[in-house]
Amino acid sequence: MTYEEESKNARRRAIRFLVYRDRSRNEIIRYLDGKKFSENAVSDTVNFLENNDYINDERFAIHFGKSRIEKKNIGKLRLELELKNKGLEKKLIKKTIELLYEDYDENKIAMTCAKKKLTTYSSSNGKKDRRRVASFLERKGFPSGIIYKVVTQLVPHTPNDDLISLFGSPNKNPEVLDSQTTKTIQG
Repeated sequence: MTYEEESKNARRRAIRFLVYRDRSRNEIIRYLDGKKFSENAVSDTVNFLENNDYINDERFAIHFGKSRIEKKNIGKLRLELELKNKGLEKKLIKKTIELLYEDYDENKIAMTCAKKKLTTYSSSNGKKDRRRVASFLERKGFPSGIIYKVVTQLVPHTPNDDLISLFGSPNKNPEVLDSQTTKTIQG
């Protein structure tokens, strides 16, 4: 196959790949490399696509990020990771995240996710629920400060059942214990 035929075939494949959704420059390069096109054919194809505005990493980052936030309710950390996996530059990722999260409140997104997740739990074990919600929000890419705030607002603190067995009554104040109970607690 001549270089012209290979280049034409690479363009045709890349355009067909772009029909389904917008792609990053890096995704196109990886796709064409996977199809065993030569380095020159890939380079020429990518230049052609960029010059004709078929691929634009800034546009892709905004559309992809907006879609992920709206459909998957993800936080900044997760979006940053996903954009990095798409092969985008750090500057572009940072700019995109700043721009998108001006329009979307990360606290509200986290709260919505946590409320929805809590409805799926059948247990009434507050400690277990807190841990599960926190892990869920962490996987969604929310920072620890937001996770802490959301979990403490949604899942009430549970009384320490270990203390009930020591004091005999959940209503007994541990500060008003006699010396014998204090000795037992201390060791």
